[in-house]
Amino acid sequence: MPKKSRIRNAPMKNDPTHHRFKDLKIVYVDDEESNLFAFEGLLNHRFEILTFNAPGKALTYIETHSDVAVAILDQVMPQMTGLELAEVVKKIRPTLTCIMLTGNATKQLAIDSVERQVFYKFLEKPIDFGSERFKEILIEGIQNHLLDKTKLEFREGTLELLANLIDDKDGHTHFHSQRVAEWSVRIGKQMNMSDRDQVLLYEGALIHDLGKISIPDDILKKPGKLTPLERRIIMTHPGRGGDLIDRIPQLRELSTMARDHHERPDGKGYPRGLKGEDIPVLASIVALADFFEALSSRRAYKEPWEMSKIIEEIELNRGTQFREDVVVALYAALKDEGLWDTEVAKFRLAAVS
Repeated sequence: MPKKSRIRNAPMKNDPTHHRFKDLKIVYVDDEESNLFAFEGLLNHRFEILTFNAPGKALTYIETHSDVAVAILDQVMPQMTGLELAEVVKKIRPTLTCIMLTGNATKQLAIDSVERQVFYKFLEKPIDFGSERFKEILIEGIQNHLLDKTKLEFREGTLELLANLIDDKDGHTHFHSQRVAEWSVRIGKQMNMSDRDQVLLYEGALIHDLGKISIPDDILKKPGKLTPLERRIIMTHPGRGGDLIDRIPQLRELSTMARDHHERPDGKGYPRGLKGEDIPVLASIVALADFFEALSSRRAYKEPWEMSKIIEEIELNRGTQFREDVVVALYAALKDEGLWDTEVAKFRLAAVS
């Protein structure tokens, strides 16, 4: 009969470490019972420990509990390897510190672990769980989790703050950036974008209009028609935004979505006049999400367009202003959201029907 996975929640002792990390847990996954017993017996006086002898049970626990700071994973296990498990849990909990602990260390495994960037440490069995060095590694792993969590929360908060400042600056576009980000991700999912690219899409779309911050208010908020000069000034905002983001190394990957979201496949866009495949796909997605959001939302000067009118407008610009595959992905997203009934469509939606 197969072994049953176990969850052991060890009692906390009077140790300074507990006061610092008392709300965080360490998970150890290994199909060898003796290793689990040794790990728990030597460390449960210092840390909150959970042990599992099956990867599936550990995965379920991590999916439903956000207080796991460190996951120590054996490599050779039933159901999935430690490397496979690490890749899955890092997608669910990006700030989780994963440590490989294996008795089957090979050069290829080490290379794969480094290339996939999922492990904080790569350790070989046998190892002394009771050694001070191993305890230090666990503490370092918890600290690494806390640092990554702080950086992630700071990054998310900073980008959301910038998005709010951009929309407040514009005056006409309350929550515009947030909605563009959400629609960009929906389109990206339909195009089978990786999890990482979906994160970049969301972040880049949040600040795609960053350059508007440097546009004078009397132009940006002008209620009437813009003069040719004012129009040219407005058209500088993508380049300004891209340049601003490029100055921040940690955000540089997002600059294309600011700089290139007004580029067009036919080369008639701005500021660089890029054509076709020269336009980064993430920027092309944000371009269509931006256009769709502007037409579908209420503004002080207009009511939301009917969906049929929006689709008609997109069709008129399909392949010229917007990439074909991005348009198809938007239609698929609209269908999934129940916003567009292909049964009554008058336009060519065969690609998603």
